[in-house]
Amino acid sequence: MYAKSGYSQNSHQRYRAVKVQTASPAQVMLMLFDGAIRFARMARQKIEEQDMAGKGTYIGKVQAIVTELMSSLDFTLSPELCTQLQRLYVYMIERLTDANIKVSIEPLDEVIDLLTSLRDTNKQALDSLPQDPTLNQQGSGPRPGAPTRPGPVKGPRFGGGRTV
Repeated sequence: MYAKSGYSQNSHQRYRAVKVQTASPAQVMLMLFDGAIRFARMARQKIEEQDMAGKGTYIGKVQAIVTELMSSLDFTLSPELCTQLQRLYVYMIERLTDANIKVSIEPLDEVIDLLTSLRDTNKQALDSLPQDPTLNQQGSGPRPGAPTRPGPVKGPRFGGGRTV
């Protein structure tokens, strides 16, 4: 009933927008990894179906997400780690270009594995953080001198800044 009027689609888009807007920068990064992995798998499927236009569309989406992840690196926080991640992201973009030009699934499989590994590592790091970073290790309350309201949080561009 609602699908014909477009109501369902608009509701879904609004839900996704609110989900991103209310997510922490770390959660937004996980969403980016999830999206890149999903689009890479779709590109792989399009190659198998010999849908060249679809393949190009999805590979382009993965490249855009990887570029966003690369632009969110903050070299002032951890220059060595950021340099290694930047090299890995550039490598992924090159492999995606290979997959697109050569119409090959092997580079896509490699990128999917790399993105999945990075996503899982980020998820483990996120899970190991305390729920309220203003609490001290004993959990008895805010750190002495901690602001009563959280300040700006760094994350991907649309999440408020940069992150590692």
